[in-house]
Amino acid sequence: MDDILSSLSGVSVTEHENNPHAEHPYFALYKAKPTKSSQHERRKEVLQARKEARYDILAHLRSIEESGETETSDDNMECEEVRARYKRPKKYRNFVMLSEWLVDVPEDFAETYFAVPCPVGKRSLVVAARGWTRAYSKSGFMRNQFPSMLPGGNRHTCSKGYALLDCIWSQENKTFYVLDLVVWFNQSVMESDTFFRFEWLKSRLLEGAPETQHVSKLNPYKFERIPYFDCSPNTLTKMLSEPLPFSVPLDGVLFYHRDTHYTHGATPLVGWLKSYMFPEILQVPVPESVLLEMPAKYVNLPTHIEDAKVMQKNKNEKMEVSSSSKKKKTKKPSTSNEESEMEASAT
Repeated sequence: MDDILSSLSGVSVTEHENNPHAEHPYFALYKAKPTKSSQHERRKEVLQARKEARYDILAHLRSIEESGETETSDDNMECEEVRARYKRPKKYRNFVMLSEWLVDVPEDFAETYFAVPCPVGKRSLVVAARGWTRAYSKSGFMRNQFPSMLPGGNRHTCSKGYALLDCIWSQENKTFYVLDLVVWFNQSVMESDTFFRFEWLKSRLLEGAPETQHVSKLNPYKFERIPYFDCSPNTLTKMLSEPLPFSVPLDGVLFYHRDTHYTHGATPLVGWLKSYMFPEILQVPVPESVLLEMPAKYVNLPTHIEDAKVMQKNKNEKMEVSSSSKKKKTKKPSTSNEESEMEASAT
């Protein structure tokens, strides 16, 4: 077993395991079908770690909002330790629960996961507090500030505490598509399982704050809940065959483990696939229109892997050239060879 795991260690195309922003590592395994994987083991570790995880999310929100400080850079940071997913984040940096490529499909996948179709857009953490609503990027950079009809989101509801939602922002139709609920009316559901959070989100938006779904002076952007589905093959095929629950194109599908709490950063308990990957990864048939979305350059799995490596290599080289050019521009002009040598040694 150790030899098998060692032979698969080179599958990743980025430094972060199963990063959904890279090509799917499953493509490298088309000849070998392992019985277990590191993703399977990490799922068990994360589920175990949640029993020891506790921190007061409301106190954390209060300390951030009352200080009035926000992140001013859009740097990205990764949490490497399992328990770090449950630890108090630095303000809103890396607060959002992110996915991994769904490499290892559990035997009980249909019974233990929910599927959530995702529209094309930008992942956003929406925080309503003290009379304002703010949208943050995944790394904690504040993108926008506006009023909303969320609890605490405008001057008339500022006494209703806090609300915190995990959303996808669509610039095309000026809508926040809500994936998950973290806090509502000062009530945290971080430590609740996925089914409870999804159902609580449904009831709060549809019954508790229906005005958030309409544009008004105090709610300039709509908030629409994305429905979730069970992961039976028939349901998944039907989900991709029928009209989408949103008016923008489908980006991909998130798969949430039923028992996961809301955690910070990437977790193996939330998977991600493009719709045209369903037949190969999940053995689920999809409409022909979905298969037509497969990249034009896609020929076969080995070619796809090689193309991904070349693209990543070219990207890294361009970044190195760009970084080198910026350093040269920031150097002060020198008037002697001695000063030039000192500058060269300093960089």
